[in-house]
Amino acid sequence: MTYARPYVYLAPTLLLLGAFTYYPIAHLGEMSLRAPGLGTSLGPWVGGATYAALFHNPLFWRVLAQTALYVFVSVPATMALALGLALLLNQPLRGLGIFRTLYYTPVVMPTVAVAALALWLFNDNGGIVNYFLQRAGLAPIPWLVSTAWALPTLILVSIWKNLGYYMLIYLAALQAVPPPLYDAARLDGANAGARFVWITLPLLRPTTFFLSVVALIGSFQVFDFVNLMTQGGPSNASNVFVYFAYQQGFSYLQLGAAAAVSLVMFAIVLALLGALAWALNR
Repeated sequence: MTYARPYVYLAPTLLLLGAFTYYPIAHLGEMSLRAPGLGTSLGPWVGGATYAALFHNPLFWRVLAQTALYVFVSVPATMALALGLALLLNQPLRGLGIFRTLYYTPVVMPTVAVAALALWLFNDNGGIVNYFLQRAGLAPIPWLVSTAWALPTLILVSIWKNLGYYMLIYLAALQAVPPPLYDAARLDGANAGARFVWITLPLLRPTTFFLSVVALIGSFQVFDFVNLMTQGGPSNASNVFVYFAYQQGFSYLQLGAAAAVSLVMFAIVLALLGALAWALNR
């Protein structure tokens, strides 16, 4: 009975996970191997035909490349900026509470409000960003209507929206570092750079791993800004995985294709998380 006691405590959580996480994933896998219609029927068995059609679709590979670009630009940039801000706001500066509040404000703003604000800022006709560019003698940029600039603009907005959250977590981790470690390093002659590399970064490793996981999953699941600001355009230049799955399921009514896209994304995220855990644990 002693050996079984931990599993008794874990049973409620495992049941909830099974009902609301693992069973839906398994059901999604079954949907991807069939041709489900709009009703409750899963439709006839088609096997791997849905995956074959998906992998032969040039748009799928374009969406995959654009999602990878979004992830591998936004995640490192957000993490680096958040750590830099946390280091700055961890100093004894005047008005520190005001700066912390200002940087965290976008996090608590509704996504719709942030998207509306971004549409105003990056409007190619009369937007405030282009206004300042013109005042500086530079040509205006068609931020959201250009195939070259639409995705980078979404990345900028996403970084601005999420930066405060990661900054706050890093700030809490920095304040948990024991000050005597830095004092001992100073006595040994370590400068600020050496203290950061050999004390701060190693002690922030668990926090970095946690934030990397959250950022990686969140960046793959980006949907709101794409849906509200560009609808995947122009010419699918800002189309990403979740919006592509949404199009397949709700615009084209191809539920099997939507399930297949979702499972491919799930497999990629799982593989990347495993690689991230291996790299940070080394």
